[in-house]
This record gives sequence, structure tokens and C-alpha cells, in this order.
Amino acid sequence: MKTYKSKGYWSNIKKTLAAVAILSTCTTMSYSQAAGVSLGVNNIKQALSHPMRSEEEVLLDSLRKPAQVLEFFQIENGMKIIDVFSGEGYYTEILSHLVGSSGSVAMHNHSPWEAYSKKGSDERIKDNRLPNVYQVMQDLNNTQLKANHYDVATIILGMHDMFLVSEKSESGDKIDSAAFLSSLYRGIKPGGVVGVIEHEASIDTVPEDSAELHRLNSHFIKQIMQQAGFVFEQQSNILKNSNDDYNKVVWSKGLRRHTDRSVLRFRKPN
Repeated sequence: MKTYKSKGYWSNIKKTLAAVAILSTCTTMSYSQAAGVSLGVNNIKQALSHPMRSEEEVLLDSLRKPAQVLEFFQIENGMKIIDVFSGEGYYTEILSHLVGSSGSVAMHNHSPWEAYSKKGSDERIKDNRLPNVYQVMQDLNNTQLKANHYDVATIILGMHDMFLVSEKSESGDKIDSAAFLSSLYRGIKPGGVVGVIEHEASIDTVPEDSAELHRLNSHFIKQIMQQAGFVFEQQSNILKNSNDDYNKVVWSKGLRRHTDRSVLRFRKPN
């Protein structure tokens, strides 16, 4: 298990990497646009530079680009977030530091994910290490979220799991993706955002097949999200990689952290 103890050397690296990430984001915008989001960018920079973050995860930032991602998802201090399929919580940690004491982060997992990531997720929040984070363990086919509660939901590299034939509900039934997304829709505030990152798949591949490669096509994601009631707002090329081979599983040699990942923002209508 990775350590979460800070070191002066790594603190400097964190600040440098965060600054580079923010600079690369701002250079793609006009001066007026950058000025308009300067406060949010500064909050993200502070979250990425937080001394509690582990050195291993800081080194992943250059590949996962959380500064650009969180700005694109429009996440700010004080928000209530649900990090769906959070796993061990790479993004949960960053979100915790970003939303601050006036916000909160629900660290969501379901049974198959919990079996895979329980040690890491428990370690991350033990001894009230992240006091604004709480765990949510619910069966996907019977998810009950407080109505109109969350400002933002993030679904990062996990949506394909709803289409894995091997993953079942607690009752042993097939995962009902429509039922889960309907529950998620109920839990998001009017005007709230759902940010999705997913390993891209071929458009002509059925979800059950692409899911075996841990991929899901972005056009299909837009379709099911719109069927759930969300409005597609924008897609980003932050994590685009045109050299990806959609026929390979995402952790093939040389491909891990280098897949073509769709970055999508949806909104619940007011």
C-alpha cells in the first residue's frame, strides 16, 4: 500500500507539476477566459499541491491531467461531489482538497469494486484523514441517493463496468445501467454536472464486448446519459490519443495510462 506521508522533496515536485499543468491549461485560453476562471484554477492548483498527497499519485498527474479535467468539469470549493466508482480514490483525494471543509465528497463503490479496492480506499480515509469524505456502498440495481443533493458527479474510468457480463448486482442479476443512471439523475441538483472519463472504444463494438477490454464508446455514453435525462454539454480532447488501438485491453504493454480517453460533460436541466 502506498504511503501518504509528505516529504519536502516531493512537496517541491508537487508544486512544479501542478504549475506546469495549470500553465498548459491557461495557454489554450484567451486572456479574458483565463481571468474569468483564475480563482477556480488557483483552487485546483492548491488541491494538487496539498502536502497530504502521496508521491506516487503526484507522479501520475502528468498522465491523468487532473488540473485540466477538474476545470473542465467545473468543480469548485464548497461543492458536494459524488465520485462514482471511486476505487482506491485517486480523484477522491484531490476532490477532497479542492472542495474544502465547506464541501463534501461521497466515495462511491459497489461490491465488485469494493472487493478490488477496499484496502486502498479504507487506508485513504482511516483515522478521519479526509474529514469531508464519506463512503457510499450501494448495490447498483438498488441505488438510493438523496434527491437533488450533489452539485457534481464524476464517473472516471468506471462506466464500462456496468456492461461487464461478469459483474452482477448483489442479487446476482445483470447490472441495470438505466436504473443506476436514473438514480444518479435523481441525486444531482438541477443544473448540476456529471463528468465522465472513459477509455474510448470502436463505435461499431457492442458495449458488452468493449467492456471486456475495459472500454466504452463515447457516442454510446452520450446516448445512455441522454436517455437518463442529462443534457450533453461538451467534449474535451484533454486525454486524446489518436494512436490508441481500440482492440487492445487498456492495460496492454505500453498502453496503460496512454489510452484514448473520452472526457465528457453532461448537465441536469434546471
